[in-house]
Amino acid sequence: MAPPTLPNSLSPHVCILASPDVQQVLEGAALPPLPDILQCFSPLPQITTRTTSLTSVPHSAFALRFSDVVEIENAVHEDEEQRAGRTMDWVGSRISQRCHRWVDMMESSTIEGGAKIWRDRTPWWEEVKRCVEGDHVPSSSEGWNHPVSLILAVTTTAANPLQALQDLTSRAFDFPPWVDITSLRYFLIIHPANSPLADPIAEALFNAVKKQYGLHSYLLPLHLPTDPLPSPVPVPALPPRLPTLAVHDSPLLTPRPTGSGSTFITPSSTPPPPPTSPMPQAARPPPLTNKQQENPPQSPTVYAGSTLRLTQDDIQQIGRFVREFVTMSLVPWMEKCVVEWNENYSSSRRLPSRLFSSTRRLFGASSTTTSQATPSHASNTSVSSGSSRYTHGTSGSVSSIASVTSVSTMGGGSVNQQRRLAEFSTILGDYKLAISVWETLRKEGRGGSDILPLLSSPSPALALHADHALATLRGPQPRQGSGFEAPAVAQYRALVYAVRWESGIDRQDFLSSTLEGERWLVKAASSAEEPPTAILYAHAAFLSEIRGGRRRAAYWYLVAAEKLEKTGIKPLAMYFFRKAHDLYQDPPPKELSPSFWESEDRSSVRWEGFPAVLPAIEHELGRLLYTTGDTANAVKYFLQLLKPLTQPGPRLHPPQAANGTVSPLLPQPSRDKVYLEDFRVAFKHFKATEGDAWKKLNLQLPISFCQAKQTRIRFPGDAVQGDSAAWEKLEGDWTTFWSTRGKEKLGRSGKAAVNETFWVDLVLRNPLDVEVVLSGLTVSLRDSSAKDADANPDGVEVEVIEDVALGPKDTRTIPIAVKSSQPVSLIVTHAAYEFFSLLPATESLAVRGRRLNDTPAQRQGKVYAPDVLIKVEVEEAGQRLHAHFVDDRHLVLAQGEYKHQRVWLTNSGTRPIGELWVLAGEEDELWIDASSGDSPASSSSSPTSSEILESTNTLAPRKPYSIPIGAIHSAPQLEPGEEVQLPFILHAAHHGEQDLCMLFVFREPGDAQFHCTRVTRRYEVKPILKVSTSARPSASADQTYIVNVEVENITSSSNIELKQLSTMSGLWTTSPQVQLSNVVISSRQVANFSLGASPWDSGQSARETQEFVARKIRAVLQEDPVDPSEPPPIQLACTHVGSGTDIVPLHTPATRHFIHCGRRTMTAQATAASHPYIPAHLHRAIFPLHNPATVDVVLFWELPAQKRAGHILLQGPTLGAGHAALRELVRAAENTRVKRSMYAETRRERVAILHAVRACEWNREDDPVAVFVRDGEVVEHDFRQGPCHVPVAFTFRNLSLTHPARVTLKLVHEPESDPQTLDNLLPPPYGGRLTHRRVLGPSQSHTTRAKLWVTRAGCYALDSWTVETEVGEPPEPSQPDVESTATPWRSRQLRYIQRPPAGVRPHVAVVDVGRLG
Repeated sequence: MAPPTLPNSLSPHVCILASPDVQQVLEGAALPPLPDILQCFSPLPQITTRTTSLTSVPHSAFALRFSDVVEIENAVHEDEEQRAGRTMDWVGSRISQRCHRWVDMMESSTIEGGAKIWRDRTPWWEEVKRCVEGDHVPSSSEGWNHPVSLILAVTTTAANPLQALQDLTSRAFDFPPWVDITSLRYFLIIHPANSPLADPIAEALFNAVKKQYGLHSYLLPLHLPTDPLPSPVPVPALPPRLPTLAVHDSPLLTPRPTGSGSTFITPSSTPPPPPTSPMPQAARPPPLTNKQQENPPQSPTVYAGSTLRLTQDDIQQIGRFVREFVTMSLVPWMEKCVVEWNENYSSSRRLPSRLFSSTRRLFGASSTTTSQATPSHASNTSVSSGSSRYTHGTSGSVSSIASVTSVSTMGGGSVNQQRRLAEFSTILGDYKLAISVWETLRKEGRGGSDILPLLSSPSPALALHADHALATLRGPQPRQGSGFEAPAVAQYRALVYAVRWESGIDRQDFLSSTLEGERWLVKAASSAEEPPTAILYAHAAFLSEIRGGRRRAAYWYLVAAEKLEKTGIKPLAMYFFRKAHDLYQDPPPKELSPSFWESEDRSSVRWEGFPAVLPAIEHELGRLLYTTGDTANAVKYFLQLLKPLTQPGPRLHPPQAANGTVSPLLPQPSRDKVYLEDFRVAFKHFKATEGDAWKKLNLQLPISFCQAKQTRIRFPGDAVQGDSAAWEKLEGDWTTFWSTRGKEKLGRSGKAAVNETFWVDLVLRNPLDVEVVLSGLTVSLRDSSAKDADANPDGVEVEVIEDVALGPKDTRTIPIAVKSSQPVSLIVTHAAYEFFSLLPATESLAVRGRRLNDTPAQRQGKVYAPDVLIKVEVEEAGQRLHAHFVDDRHLVLAQGEYKHQRVWLTNSGTRPIGELWVLAGEEDELWIDASSGDSPASSSSSPTSSEILESTNTLAPRKPYSIPIGAIHSAPQLEPGEEVQLPFILHAAHHGEQDLCMLFVFREPGDAQFHCTRVTRRYEVKPILKVSTSARPSASADQTYIVNVEVENITSSSNIELKQLSTMSGLWTTSPQVQLSNVVISSRQVANFSLGASPWDSGQSARETQEFVARKIRAVLQEDPVDPSEPPPIQLACTHVGSGTDIVPLHTPATRHFIHCGRRTMTAQATAASHPYIPAHLHRAIFPLHNPATVDVVLFWELPAQKRAGHILLQGPTLGAGHAALRELVRAAENTRVKRSMYAETRRERVAILHAVRACEWNREDDPVAVFVRDGEVVEHDFRQGPCHVPVAFTFRNLSLTHPARVTLKLVHEPESDPQTLDNLLPPPYGGRLTHRRVLGPSQSHTTRAKLWVTRAGCYALDSWTVETEVGEPPEPSQPDVESTATPWRSRQLRYIQRPPAGVRPHVAVVDVGRLG
């Protein structure tokens, strides 16, 4: 490891006390004070020191720091907290004064290619380093600034040089007690050429001084010519120093000695008299700096700049003195101190010494330690008492080394002998000893963690040392969000540590992954809001950028810029904001295949940056530019912010609650709102102050509002409302319908007529999260044959909309009317508007053409067809039909209501219309009968209570309605200009908001091309009845099931009259339990109806329907093509319950049509939900419309007070028992070896189809046997005659209409009573035969009689039985008798077990009549 390079702030501090004649000589030669002159010769090259083991340590540069004792005395009494605060403010003011020049210099060097000097450093960090390293005032927490040597300087021009030297020696020094004054005293005699003493006399004087004060003396002969002055010699600039605080500005906060040195005084606001000194406080020349003072002193010669007016001989003489002072005096003295202090340190670290010191500390020994004098160069010690600390004797040349133990401190500070040992060994290069002592100090909590990173080799432990040093400064940190800021001393010390680490550790090691030194700077900065801490963040960002961490550097630049903006240093803040902006826009390296970019259709070089961060940076830049007067660039930044984010970013300045947390009740401000408001304010100000200068900025909106792909041309015959997919579906249905009748196509010419208004439906979408206003919205058109695309053709009128307000994220369709007075071919080129009546903008309405892949060159690159433009052909009016509703008010209907409507049809063309068709949506239930206007509730024949309804039983969509024009008009065709009304009935079957979409297809008489027009009516349907059905087996021999219908009036105030209740089924017929006659249901009331259901013997189409479904399902499971045949027709048995005169037959055309449409909608929706993997277009060829076993309910209602009527169709219960009719098909499909497929999705779909078929209604499986036990029978018996037999009847009914069932009844002989029952029923004592067997044919019932052997009176529960059922195969047609012994039993392998249902306990009561008598 190479020896570390210590920062200049860790070099020996040498104080100089000069007599007044020295100052006069230097002023006469136009030279600065003596400390400034000597500082120019630091550092010294090639200095060698020795360690405690006498190992030589070469130093390529040995730095020194020289200062005036008077300055140190004046500064050391200032409170450290106050001084640290002044230092931070002083550094901030220097940064503020120089930031303009720095930014200009950095930007100019960037434009010119970059200066090499600023590639690895920055001017602001160099300024902070110089300010920190220029601090020379001693601190109570460390000894680096404590004086190491004191030079007493006189000249031979004095009246009595020996007396002057004696006065300097006897001067009392005004230092606080915690300042360690263990230092080397050195005597300097300056012998200028104009001295009254000759050279021999000067030599004699020097010898006398050496004899009296020791060998640490030096005679410095200098020429110092004054006429003329020597040429200026450039020298390094001196480090800046904190200006000294005036005495009256800060009272003394530490005790100061009096002139006698024996008594201390207390601090007060009135400054005490200065200590006695033989030196007058004369005016001093200006210091050696780069800047001229504002008021230079009046003297004949003024020193200026970083130069010295010295001859070469004088320079050599001074350099020789400085080197001899270091090599012959300072370094040997420091080495001697290290050796002696190391002995004390080693002896104090031995085990007995530590043990005894611990014993004394723990068991009450005095903590006062005595200082034992050590040998020195003189016979007397210079530190022997409190007074001698401030007054040195006259016979000692070198102050002795006080022996201080490791547990004692010197005064009120933490600078003890061990720390001075560590500091001296560090300066001398004895790093082994230094690290050992620093580690000891760190373990004892006396510092050292800040120095160890400078001396140790790179390792992860150094980061822990840095963290510990910073944590020791700040102490325990409060919780986050409390607004805590460390004291000024802690901030300044952290800044000093950071400067030392950055300067003293090699750059390569500092930025390595082991140390990550840039993080140390960030931790040192913490959350302080001061310019120096901001510079720490900025330099950490600079180092991170060098290291390659661009994202981290950008973030730290942001933090630095925010802190500088708060302190008012705006030029540097803007520079850091720009740096962060550039880094966030710099794309990261992406080593991806070129195929990735091609597949994603993205450019590999296009990088949008981080949209969540960049807008905030641009906003801050815009605000700073606006406040500094650069409105033009501010407007550009604000305009760039008006663009949507690809991902949601953080809110700006969220409102804070009292405890610092975000309040969820307050609305969060919108980023777009803030950006938009700033843009409007800045742009208005710019236009008001600069006039038309904004036009030269070429401002363009970064967002677009027009959705070109969704913009359409709408003609008068097109509907505005309605889903576009619904219209395409209707047009496709017409094409499919007419393809089997003719070859005429449905014309979609998209042509407008002359003098007819058409509209450009401009779709506007606001991408911002704030309301915007577009003024003067219009579109531009041009003739397709014209070359000028800017002017609208003659004879074309285009509407201009004044203001259009778009809400946040709002999408609106704005129709812009266009009318042409002559035939022309128009192209809609672009839309034009003004953004908030401020900024004109245009947007192209062209859509990029498709990508071309025809040739190899096109496939290898990206080649697109020409842009697609919106074209409109305006021609002479031909065949036109306008349609609109007669009453277009808001329509609110009740569910199931019949509503009579009329549509006006007007021939606005020039040719007649001879053929007219109407199409409606699949779920829209319309009845159009031009020949009859009868209501669906009317009947032409005498009503009956039952009827048979023929149904096609297919899911095929209904065909378009053909409207004979002669039936609704006085002529067979509609001439130009004529009008006609088309009446129809709308059935509101589905509740909610609905759109009635009607497509009218028309043409001229003959085989002309078809044209179409659209009309839409929106209506709302509200439910008024809630109908539900249920079914249960019946014990009666006359009926198999009881069907319950529950009707609830859910309106709040209307009474609803039920006119008729009808049922429909292919296998079952119903009969009312109670006749329905004028049932009125009040609001929030419920009515129940019971119907008995029995098998319909005439239903012959159920078997055909089941076989049809099985055949089609087999084809689906075997993956064979499904033939397009449709289900066979079915007959439905209809039963009506109502008053005889008001019964509505279901075969009425309108009623039958509505029921068919409603049933088709229900079946289609249920089929699509149950079989999602079977294509929808195959449903009509696989599944029928009706399930024969289902009982559908039609309920006719009426509101007499409102004269409104309607009906509700409800899919009722499925009756009978199912026996898994498709089980064999499913098993065969599961066991069949399927074709292998490379797609897992295909296999999953096949499994899903199997599950759907197994669970569908055509494969349902039920227990066919219903068990009924006769309940409530009372038997009387005289038990005096003994026990009796009580008969019990068990009735079994086979609910299956097709399959027999074998039933086995098992009775328990001696059942145990259940203790959990609370009805006090006795267990049934069955006797006699306990097992009964019976075979039941389809729909057959049988009653089995068992016996109870009752020995006493009571109520006996009729439970404790089990019924086992086995389903058989249906008999052959030649063997209808299932019970015949000749008929073999064929089991279907379906078995079921029944037990008494829970909660239901039939019983029989046995009464003892003998006891009654």
